[in-house]
Amino acid sequence: MAEIRYQDVLPEAKSDAPGAPLAPFRSWSRSRIASWLADHDGMASNAGTLVDGLCQLLLEHGIPLWRVSLSLRDSHPQIAARGIIWRRDQGFEEHDFLMNDVRGELYAASPVKVIHDGAAAVRRRLCDTGCAMDFPVLHELKAEGATDYLAMAVPFSDGSRHFISWTTDREGGFSTDQLEHLVDLMPLIGLRLELDHARLTTRTLLTTYLGPEAAQRVTRGTIRRFEYEMINAIILFCDLRGFTAMADTLPPSIVVRVLSNYYETVAEPIRYFGGDIIKMIGDGVLAIFPLPADVPKDRLDRTACGAAAAVRRALAALESVTVEDLPQNMRPLRAGFALHAGEVFFGNIGSTDRLDFTVIGPAVNEAVRVEALCKELGVSVITTEAFASLECTVGLRSLGRHQLRGVRRPKELFTLER
Repeated sequence: MAEIRYQDVLPEAKSDAPGAPLAPFRSWSRSRIASWLADHDGMASNAGTLVDGLCQLLLEHGIPLWRVSLSLRDSHPQIAARGIIWRRDQGFEEHDFLMNDVRGELYAASPVKVIHDGAAAVRRRLCDTGCAMDFPVLHELKAEGATDYLAMAVPFSDGSRHFISWTTDREGGFSTDQLEHLVDLMPLIGLRLELDHARLTTRTLLTTYLGPEAAQRVTRGTIRRFEYEMINAIILFCDLRGFTAMADTLPPSIVVRVLSNYYETVAEPIRYFGGDIIKMIGDGVLAIFPLPADVPKDRLDRTACGAAAAVRRALAALESVTVEDLPQNMRPLRAGFALHAGEVFFGNIGSTDRLDFTVIGPAVNEAVRVEALCKELGVSVITTEAFASLECTVGLRSLGRHQLRGVRRPKELFTLER
């Protein structure tokens, strides 16, 4: 079948009289750069590859770019903005600005803050003798050979303001025509950046609140009630000791701070060794280490070793928190851990319009009940026979057989040797 082009089906305008065919839009529709920005063929991209491709096209069309900087505000709990710096002879590099960065002196003295505060643009012709050198970055750029600098706001439809700067080393700086071309393209550049950044923001928020595995499944479309998968996994359950007394005696602000430190102390090793944190409920942490059915048993054993190593590292980190690091009259942080293995329901459960992506099942219940025995048996970690059967050389010691609430037969339990 012959390819049909838009110009084959769009009538040429004869006049602008009422009722006459509309004249073709002659600026963006005939600009290769504008077409490239608008027509992404349904392919996902990211801000880095977008900036790189755009800069290459602008160079081909005579815009003498030397350096481009982009800063997109972010919704990550620790990252304030995602940054990209493109250079003509180096390509692009991505870097993150942490929350402390946007509270520092460097940000306060930057064109980025001026744009965030409401300015539409900042222009500095560095090749002019009387150019105002009112930002530290200008001195750095001029020393490297830059002749002109233009910072611009990138407004998004949600009202947020983002930042992009264009720098050239062309003698005499940017021409008026070159600047007009950049300004004309900004609405399309902003739309495309917002599209790509919205996708990243969605993934970031889902990962932050659901965990990486659940976020990936939701992004792929697992969003219906009762939509789930039965998977085999190691279940890790952790519970902070003395939380009730702490909540009753300490101000809420201190309780929140202590809990946050506890969660990070436990969560970091779980993430490091490949676990997925499913829930943080009160003072409890529920995590899983998936055991795929299609991998060799030695891989499953390594997963078990990773789960055990995560518990050991979390315990060591908790013990390293001294009384001096805690609020006044606060006892050292202690927690109980349980490791179990079994089949779990992994998916959506809840009401028609409020779902929770979680894990449930007898194996989860058993892990919670096993952890409850830590205090009674005087140990910090208890594992089950199912976990021990993975044959990981983690140094398990039998605690004998014990009755679990709701479980018919006594189960042999183990603890991790320290």
